Amino acid sequence: MKEISPPLISSYVVKKAQSFTRAERRAILEKTDCNMFNFPSSMVVVDLITDSGTSALFQQMWAALMLGDESYARNSWYYVFLDAIRDFTQRGDKPNKRYLSLFEGPESFEEIKKNFMEDEKERGFVNGGVFQLEHPNFFILPQGRCCENVLFESMRSYWKSEKSPLVLSNGLFDTTRANIKLREFDGVDLFLPEIFDDYPLDKIGKENPFRGNIDLPALQKALEKDSARTALIVMTLTNNTGAGQPVSMENMRAVRKLCEQHNVPLWIDAARITDNAALIKRYEKGYESKSIPEILKELFSLADGFHFSLKKTLANMGGVMCLKQDGLFDKKYPKIG
Repeated sequence: MKEISPPLISSYVVKKAQSFTRAERRAILEKTDCNMFNFPSSMVVVDLITDSGTSALFQQMWAALMLGDESYARNSWYYVFLDAIRDFTQRGDKPNKRYLSLFEGPESFEEIKKNFMEDEKERGFVNGGVFQLEHPNFFILPQGRCCENVLFESMRSYWKSEKSPLVLSNGLFDTTRANIKLREFDGVDLFLPEIFDDYPLDKIGKENPFRGNIDLPALQKALEKDSARTALIVMTLTNNTGAGQPVSMENMRAVRKLCEQHNVPLWIDAARITDNAALIKRYEKGYESKSIPEILKELFSLADGFHFSLKKTLANMGGVMCLKQDGLFDKKYPKIG
């Protein structure tokens, strides 16, 4: 008999739900032509579409709201947030956890000076100190779709050709595709041929074929045909449009190699990247003993930029967009940051 571990968290927030009869739900379904985007969420019994804004916060996160610095210019928590993103994307098993210091009270002059001097040296996805003002590459936005809007609007001015520039992907999320279309790019999904094939029930939970991968032969063919027209390659981790299936590290490394060969930036939609990292650890050979932070570090090291909705797994609001200093994206679109 399989052992079942007891829960390690306690939930204290209770949301009351209204009860509706089947006949009442059917009446509204008929009025909305069974369109899930018109059906009132308060009448939904089991919601299988919402994956944003559903994260619960730890009690320490709620407590931190009471310590918030509302200064108009560069409040203390801004620097902490920058460093937290560095922890998440670049430091693996060696995070600074600078945010813990603010729970102990205001920083002393020596702490401020030390942190500011250390920040000054930072590059990568989050430039530090004054350099973040001179060459900004870290942007806080209301949510993920706002990141996409800013990204593709900023990129569009670089393309003057008659043909629409291409954005190739393992699977574009619906809001990503909408923002791509709005800015007159052409979004192209390069799914694996077998992405929606049935999977043997007896193998579920035992192995994973990483069907969220991009079709590498199709990607190579597209780049060989039209790399000059390709504006960006977007890897969605996990592949939300492809039923949330994960992408392997092997696939990511191969995509990175093609990006460098054809001088096309690699972008990550990182909304579910922690889930993807966990599935790499569980199912990809060679990663069994690696920690999830170290896997995240490796995934982000392959990208020239990323955005993600904080509302998916890390918080209940917000979005972040980062451009790697001196990466392919920074060189191809030099004045966006």
